[in-house]
Amino acid sequence: MKKILLILLLNIPIIANSQGVGLWAGASIEKKLNKKFSVQLSGQARFVENITYAQTYLGELGLSYKIIKGLEISGYYRYINRRKDETKEFKNRHRFYGDLAYGKKLGVIKLDYRLRYQHQFKDNDGVNEFDASYFRNKLGVSFQNKTNFEPYVSADLFYNIQGKVFDQLRPKIGVSYKINKKNSVDLSVFKNIDLVDKIATSPIIGLSYKLKL
Repeated sequence: MKKILLILLLNIPIIANSQGVGLWAGASIEKKLNKKFSVQLSGQARFVENITYAQTYLGELGLSYKIIKGLEISGYYRYINRRKDETKEFKNRHRFYGDLAYGKKLGVIKLDYRLRYQHQFKDNDGVNEFDASYFRNKLGVSFQNKTNFEPYVSADLFYNIQGKVFDQLRPKIGVSYKINKKNSVDLSVFKNIDLVDKIATSPIIGLSYKLKL
């Protein structure tokens, strides 16, 4: 656990000096309605070009249902306000997605798998990038321990349904910190790897806060 946390912290200064580094910063609230259902509300701002300007703002609302222990299904709506670069106007997009997630503890290791279907469309004229349907397979490994820190690694593989191709991979390393029973924060570093055009992409720092009610 200490080694993974050290690797993450040592890489933050290197990433901060990288050309075009981004930052995804957000917060979320989760409220349990009963033993089976919970509702989530979240917001996020995404900064690019060495965090010099915000390219995207988004808000999200979702409902989750616990099928059995470790297995959960959920559905979300996401409102996105995005611009191509700092000279362009913001354009609205709407995303709907559903998740099927399963988690299993194996000693000090926890395995998490999530299958996601997502569809996104725009309601205005403008660039049409990112308007597509995807299947996303995400596999994560976290390391349980007696501290409030929980390091993890994950990889999210994107399958473009229209193009019938795996076009993006998102590897991530991070650590979450449990402040108390209700509050936690998460720090991560990840990259969106283009599997088709092989276009070089910049690293992104992820920072989030979560409140459980």
